[in-house]
Amino acid sequence: MPRFLRIALKDLVVSLRDPSALGVLMGMPVVLILILGSAFGGLGDAGGSFGKVAIVNLDAGPASADQTDVGDEVVSLLAGNEDISALFEITERDDAAEVRRQVEAGELVAALIVPEEFSARINDADPVELEVLRDPGSELSSGVWESIARSIAAELSRVSVVAQTAGTAAAEAGLAPEAVGAVVGAAVQAATGDGVEPPILVATTDLQRDAREIGPLDYYSLSMTSMFLLFVSMFGAFSFITERREQTMARLLTTPTQRSAYVGGKMLGIMLLGLVQFGVLFAYTSGMMRVNWGESVLATWMIAGGELAAATGLAVLIASIAKTERGAGGIGPLVVQVMALLGGAFFQISILPEWIQPIRYVSVVGWALEGFQKIQIEGAGPAEVLGQFAALLAFAVVFFGIGVWKLRDSR
Repeated sequence: MPRFLRIALKDLVVSLRDPSALGVLMGMPVVLILILGSAFGGLGDAGGSFGKVAIVNLDAGPASADQTDVGDEVVSLLAGNEDISALFEITERDDAAEVRRQVEAGELVAALIVPEEFSARINDADPVELEVLRDPGSELSSGVWESIARSIAAELSRVSVVAQTAGTAAAEAGLAPEAVGAVVGAAVQAATGDGVEPPILVATTDLQRDAREIGPLDYYSLSMTSMFLLFVSMFGAFSFITERREQTMARLLTTPTQRSAYVGGKMLGIMLLGLVQFGVLFAYTSGMMRVNWGESVLATWMIAGGELAAATGLAVLIASIAKTERGAGGIGPLVVQVMALLGGAFFQISILPEWIQPIRYVSVVGWALEGFQKIQIEGAGPAEVLGQFAALLAFAVVFFGIGVWKLRDSR
């Protein structure tokens, strides 16, 4: 058996026999997932605001100047209503494809698309559809938005039908154009009754491949796993520092074992420990808790492997900075917690202002969680998460390079 593999397996066995390591790496994530998943059951729906929504008005306007621009009326009724604005953060957009992508990604809880021919078809009394895009991961918020859209569609339908009927009847009676306008105006004012078939329909689209709701337990299973995968770096640093302090490393290097085999074995040991940790958490959350990890198991393990590569590099970096196990025990958790906070492990990044949201990209947890969520929410496969995987490998290279440089410089 190659020496580096012997070293890796030895480190793995030592870690698995350590109750404190097993508690941190296996027990704590499960406890936090259960606590956070239960405490924040509302997730994006909590806090008095139903979240961010968008209106895309593609309406080209009426066919003639004397007709009503119904698309603008829809936008005005939604964005100009103080009660609705108190419930939602509403933005008016013009890129339907981008809005659709943001709903798919969970950056918007819902959206309303007004089609191009909306005014023309309404003024011609032809049926037409408004499209509501919903994120099932925010079931409450998107449901409220859909209800508001249906209510407005029903009200506009009444007005449209009554106006068309009154105008046609007045014209057939031979009334002058001014009189026709007065009759239509009076009919519109009186259009508050029921019994009119609405020509404006609302089509709802749930923008996720998996129709199953993404709940807080699903979210925190991914986020806590992303955070605790980095804790293997702390135990890896402990091993480096202990063997350096006890001269184990120096004695081993007097044998035919090369330095590269020693470092490679230590890093492989960290990777193996992390893979065991992820395997246990993945099996437990998906099997016992019924957590939705997405459709592609291969892509999920690919992101986990990328994060663990970054964790091995971080272990070398921590070992190069901390001189004692106590120092590593202080630096490691601090680094992990900061990365977890910046990466959105404790709350959805989408609740922050847009200008600060890119801060998650300075964090290993941010890239890992983004990759996991693309698989979970969008049904992404390995090809779709290559960007996140490459970013995690880049962190691994940077951490390892700085760590090796500092180790050599300290000598």
